[in-house]
Amino acid sequence: MSILDKFASKNSHEIWSASCEVAKCNNLEILDSLAIDIMTIENATKGINLGGGLCPNSYHLEFALKKLCYVEQRAGCLCALYPEYMFFNPIDEEKNCSITITEIVQIDGKWIDYYRCKCNKCHASYKVEERDGHFTFWSWTKA
Repeated sequence: MSILDKFASKNSHEIWSASCEVAKCNNLEILDSLAIDIMTIENATKGINLGGGLCPNSYHLEFALKKLCYVEQRAGCLCALYPEYMFFNPIDEEKNCSITITEIVQIDGKWIDYYRCKCNKCHASYKVEERDGHFTFWSWTKA
């Protein structure tokens, strides 16, 4: 099932899945093809209860729509969206060759306090704080 088909499915799990795929996607061809259909996606997902516990699944959909608008407007490097979504794990972003982690600062030599990262495309620098609650999340701040 394509990402667009998942958005159009009216199935809350499929919409959540598609939203997460868009959130993590760095392939501009895929994002461009979806951005063309942003109105279709908005209409197909409007009013559907996506559920979720501590973090509502609508958070992922809202970010996916924001990212597609950003791509459609050619607003700049995708790294500028890092501060907008708390699930951008810097380790995953480095594995995807989007950033380079230049430093990992730990608390008491045990826990990660923050990362220093640099975008591999535009070379913007970020401080990324890692936090834990009921799940791990990251706060990206442009350095």
